This record gives sequence, C-alpha cells and structure tokens, in this order.
Amino acid sequence: MEVWDIFNENREKTGETHIRGEDLQEGDFHQVVHVWIMNEDGQLLIQRRQPWKIGWANMWDCSAAGSALMGETSEMAAIREVKEELGIDLEMSSSEILFTIKFPRGFDDHFLVVQDIDIEDIILQYEEVADAKWVTMEEVRELARNGIFIPYHILDTLFTMIQSKISLRKATAEDAEELFELQRKVFEPLYEKYEDHETTPVKQTLERFEERLKTGDFFKITLENSLVGSVHVYPKLPGVMRLHMINILDEFQGKGIAQQVIIRIESLYPEAKRWELDTILEERRNCYLYEKMGYVQTGDKWKVNDKMTLVHYVKKNQLNHLLCL
Repeated sequence: MEVWDIFNENREKTGETHIRGEDLQEGDFHQVVHVWIMNEDGQLLIQRRQPWKIGWANMWDCSAAGSALMGETSEMAAIREVKEELGIDLEMSSSEILFTIKFPRGFDDHFLVVQDIDIEDIILQYEEVADAKWVTMEEVRELARNGIFIPYHILDTLFTMIQSKISLRKATAEDAEELFELQRKVFEPLYEKYEDHETTPVKQTLERFEERLKTGDFFKITLENSLVGSVHVYPKLPGVMRLHMINILDEFQGKGIAQQVIIRIESLYPEAKRWELDTILEERRNCYLYEKMGYVQTGDKWKVNDKMTLVHYVKKNQLNHLLCL
C-alpha cells in the first residue's frame, strides 16, 4: 500500500495523507517525479513499460517516474524510483530539477541526472519495466512521432534546457564560501559606483551569508560546468515568490544567461501566482531585463542615497509555468 503526503495549492504540506488508489479530494495535491538520465555523450536512458501496465502500456518512457511516498522529498523519491525500476544508484551531485509542472492533482518535478551507466549493469524491475536503452534526443523525437514514446508535451522544452548548457543546482552549506566570494566580486563595482554603505552585499559577513543560504532556495548557476553566478529566491507569502538576487560574473554578462535563469526559476515554482523583486533604478540595463521578462514597476521606491534608488517590481501575468496536458 502506497501512502502519499498531501499538499495544498501552494505546495505546503497539510499534515494529511492519502492512500494510492483512492480518490483525491478537491484541492489536494501530491508529489510526482520524472527522472531523465543523460550520459556524457548526451544520450538519454529510456525504458519501455511492460505490456500489462495500466496507462501507456508497452511504450517507451523517461528513465524512471513515480509518486513520492509519505515522508519523502522529491529527490528521495527520484533516487528510490530509479533504484527500484533500474537497479541503479543515482549520483545526485550531478542532478538538477529542470522544471516542475502543476497538474490537477499534483506537482511533478522533472530531474536531469548526468551519469554514465553501463547498460549491462541495469537490473530491470520485471513488474514495471520491459527494456531499457540509450538513445539520442532525435531518436526520442522519432519514437514519439511513431507513437511508441509517451507523447510528453514538454520534450522540446526539456531538450532546449539541456542543450543550453546552463544548469541550476541547489547550493549547500559547503558552497557558502565560494558563493560568498562570487557575490562580493559581482557587487564591488556597484558599491564603488553608488557608495551604498547600507544595503550592499559587499558589507555582508560570511556568517550572515551562511544564514541567508538557509532561507528559501539558493542555486549555483553553471555554464558548461563552470560556475558563472548564483540566484536566490524565497517565498514571501503563500503563492508569492521573491526573486531576491541574481549574481552573474561580469565576463558572462550580456550572454542571455540571466534571462534563461529567470525562465528556469519561474518554471520551478508553478505554485507562485506572483513574483516580486527590487533592483537599482539607475541600472537601466537590469530594469530593461526585468521589464522584458514581464515585470512591472509598482511605483514603490526607496532612496538609498543621492546616487541610488531602489525600485519595486512585480510580475503576475505570463509567468513561465509549464502547463500540464
């Protein structure tokens, strides 16, 4: 018997549980995961469902998928599902959630895990899986066109994200010192330009940064596995997310990375009905970026000093949420 945790529409646990097979109540959600394993050659590991499976029988699918059990995080569920279905221990240090889809009865995290696996080491779960193989992205498209791969509407988005070479991986306490130094490097020119002694992250201590790291979600931004920046977000209120800070190293600015990060971040929080942020009014390039991404000034401003004013933005429309089928 499978027992699931129940979440509300804001992805908050309600304290209630649900037994698989029973009808979910209106307004109740559960956690689902899809895992896409990719090797260093850019091939994807796919599995074929057994012909007796209910739903998409005998069709090719992603590496593994399933529902999180009571007490599991989505990462724990991803690890368990891959172990059960393929007999493989996932290397989560090379994983990231590409996006999350909110569907009528749940939240579906799509993981990408970069890991080389010998096909001979795979142990198929007989009850669930008939076969497994490595294929290229184009071969997945061909299988889908031929009607023998589950017709996920997110394939193009998935492949675009993978091919962008931009990754967002959640930071841990072990990353604190590296990200702290990156933040100082990004903000030092602004500190010198605006002589902001009150709000600048340059004056932040490592201890304060380590505390901030525990608030919300901090991500490392990498491009082709090189650290190029960071982004920090947290829930301000139920259904309201705050984009607190995007740091991109100077040598990587102007390459569209921040724009891609905003798209990715919004797609990770489909429960958000509104996003908010503050930025420096005098930094017109940043204001242009946010306005291009759909953020609108509210009229709220805070004068820090004679050189610098902070301005408040919100975004409520055209959020980058991936829709379910």
